[in-house]
Amino acid sequence: MNRKRRPGTPKQSLNRESTVDWADDSNSVSKGSPFAASGSGGMTSVVLAAFAALMMWAFYHPSDSTEVEQGGALGWCLSALLIVAAVQCLRVGRSIISGDREHRSHDSVNRKSGLLVDGIVWLLAAWIGCSAILQLYVPSGFGDEAWRIGGDWRSASNEAWVWIVGAVWFVVLRRCLRDRVNQFALLGLMVVGGVLLATHALHQVHVSLPQTLREYNADPERVLAEVGINAPEGSNARMIFENRLRDGGPTATFALANTLAGLLAMALVVVIAVLLRVFGKAFPGAVAKLRFWQSAVGRESPAGDREDDSSKHERDASSNQHVAVLVGLALAATVLALALKDTQSRAGVLSVLIVGGCVLVDFVWANAFGRRVVTALLLAISAVFAALPLAARGWFGTGWIAALPESVRYRFQYWDATWRLVEYSPWTGSGPGNYQQAYHQFRLPESHEIIADPHHFVAETLGAGGLPAGILLVALLVVGGWMIWRVECPPDASPLGESSEKAAAPRPQLGVAGWCVPMGAFLGWLAVWGVGIRNQQLPDFDAHLIAIPLACAVGWLWWFKMFNASLTVEAESDVAYGETTRASRWDVRRIAWFALASGLLHLSFSGGWTVSGIAVVLWTLAAIVLSPATTPSHSSAAKVTNVASGKVTETAVIAVVAGVAAVGLWMVSYRPVTESKRWMADADLQIRRGNLVGVERLCERAMLADPYAFDPAMFRLHAMEQDWVQRVVANRSATNMKPRFKDALADAIQRAGNDPSKLQAIGELMLHRYQIGGETEVLAQAGRIYDRCQLLSPRHQGIAAQRAVIAEAEGESAEAVRELAEKAVVLAESGGVVTRKLSLQFVLVVRPIGSSAIRQPVRQSAEEAMDSLRL
Repeated sequence: MNRKRRPGTPKQSLNRESTVDWADDSNSVSKGSPFAASGSGGMTSVVLAAFAALMMWAFYHPSDSTEVEQGGALGWCLSALLIVAAVQCLRVGRSIISGDREHRSHDSVNRKSGLLVDGIVWLLAAWIGCSAILQLYVPSGFGDEAWRIGGDWRSASNEAWVWIVGAVWFVVLRRCLRDRVNQFALLGLMVVGGVLLATHALHQVHVSLPQTLREYNADPERVLAEVGINAPEGSNARMIFENRLRDGGPTATFALANTLAGLLAMALVVVIAVLLRVFGKAFPGAVAKLRFWQSAVGRESPAGDREDDSSKHERDASSNQHVAVLVGLALAATVLALALKDTQSRAGVLSVLIVGGCVLVDFVWANAFGRRVVTALLLAISAVFAALPLAARGWFGTGWIAALPESVRYRFQYWDATWRLVEYSPWTGSGPGNYQQAYHQFRLPESHEIIADPHHFVAETLGAGGLPAGILLVALLVVGGWMIWRVECPPDASPLGESSEKAAAPRPQLGVAGWCVPMGAFLGWLAVWGVGIRNQQLPDFDAHLIAIPLACAVGWLWWFKMFNASLTVEAESDVAYGETTRASRWDVRRIAWFALASGLLHLSFSGGWTVSGIAVVLWTLAAIVLSPATTPSHSSAAKVTNVASGKVTETAVIAVVAGVAAVGLWMVSYRPVTESKRWMADADLQIRRGNLVGVERLCERAMLADPYAFDPAMFRLHAMEQDWVQRVVANRSATNMKPRFKDALADAIQRAGNDPSKLQAIGELMLHRYQIGGETEVLAQAGRIYDRCQLLSPRHQGIAAQRAVIAEAEGESAEAVRELAEKAVVLAESGGVVTRKLSLQFVLVVRPIGSSAIRQPVRQSAEEAMDSLRL
């Protein structure tokens, strides 16, 4: 193309159309052949392909809610660590054998900033690991009459590995994203995953959930049994299930609609940002009118800068391609927006509205000053949302909290409880994976539910690792924000664009570098469906008949069509004024920064900070935003240094850390958890066959495989209870508690630790046994268990009501029983929450009933029971 030279434009850039600097000097992917790549570039492609496969796996198996604590993410974490260790070892070996020495221009300030970020990330992961290890030494059981928090090592270790893998993922990926083609490809994978799950969610809304609701209305008990929920008719548990079934929204592959909304919000922001840029190419005249104020400052296009006929013809010819891509992106945005709306996540919608507004202003206000304003505004908004938990302790007054919407007020209750937890245990908090059991002790009386996390990423970090972890996270946010500001608003930035060196960067092509992400995603998809077919646990097949073709279409549009149309490599020019500005160019890092901000805003009101399907997106976006390519040298005195030896050392350290972590994960968590689950799967099969003796043996093997697992101990206790029931049916006098059962009971109590929910399950089993056999020893043991439950969860109305009924059966004074009943009534009325009312609670009848209670425990309304005890 023959374009006349603009005043001040370097001659060497005339035939490049002022392309954006996609590739770092260290990466030679785009030099020469489209498939040419340096050795390091080839290894980078392997890393990116592996990470893309892991991301696709996480989209299908996100380990939402409490699944991380139960070990649902261990296989994914182990795979990530093994891949990183292997690739980093290959990199070290290649560098040593080939003797490669790379010379790069480095700004010492930028390099130190990157190392500082890496150091903070490593320290945060290490501290969370230490907090998990300390759970081994938290007293539990009946030996200590004081209440404690934490102590569940298995849950703590399972969650701690996610933090460690997150550190490894971020540090490795940050170094692999100097090439902006790869950055853009990874953003495409997030969009593809978002569209895949959004289509799945829409299928649930319009097909799956209505069908399930019809089946539930026809046979509620069958549906409840299929999903494994114990919810008697008229109970609050059934009310909660019915409300979520009717109004809870879709979840796709996640467990909670609100968590799914986080991924949809980030993907939608990316699509909006790209959509606006494509719109600018398809309709440059309309964009020029939007940017009306630029004419006011005298930026008229020189007469000699007009496009010639050939250039104009070429631009018109590509306009149709731009419009086609625009339509495709608009369709993807529509699918994401509809699914996000159906999740009914106000946090997700709010994050898109705020960040989407900033994206629009950034697009319209396309100059250096506008860029600075948008960056400052978004950083300020993010800081306010990150600091929201500070208001929970009344440091900014509390009167305004009462005027907030109900769901927001609940969040302040969660954060208030988290601060009181940190005040009690400032160094380690509750430990990772132990927040839910600790929340029982610190929640406000009016809180209506037991949550698994405090619904704020900073508060969740405080709960998992105490003040040190919170301080490290805040330091990471501050340093990251400073790096973003320094890159977005450099002191010597020219309003007319970047240097001639940047303008002369060669146009990259898809090649090996661009293929690695879609190929990795495809391999991950194959693995998901292959393993699903082998284990007979396929994803929703009907939904994916629609979701997969649509996701593939979006992937083709993003990874191939947009590259072929040169939409991502050609710098945008302001047609109206004939200038190529830094603000108007495609900036992949800036798009990633917008998406990351939307994710953090969403996590300021929602959980998901350690959910693999959400966390992996956050880590990747952070790696793009803070990658070395985004921190170019702004100093003219930058030194040219040989950094090869330092880079080899860093690579070797990462390889050692990942390798040691993989070995530790295998030995400490993965092997015991998977072996225990394997034995438990066999035990579940045997109990369906009625082989109770075989169930006991299998549970004992599972307990031996994992000395910290609670489920095998509880399952064995349940099997022994069923065996006892069969003996009682055959011989009514065989009601005594055998030593073997006492040992199993002690094991279950010990493994329940300081978790009142687990202890409550054991207590209900003992009360059921008392209903059948009427043994005073069993009643006394149940009373001790519920005493411990009340100590650990003093504000649970159901536990208080059950303890009052037990106290009457034990023969305590009428005054003491009345006080316990009054306490249950007061707790149930706190906060005015419907699901806490005693009319929706049930307690077990505490009296000998006999054979009529064998099939299932006899329950009564907690309201009726408390009314009778208060007379």
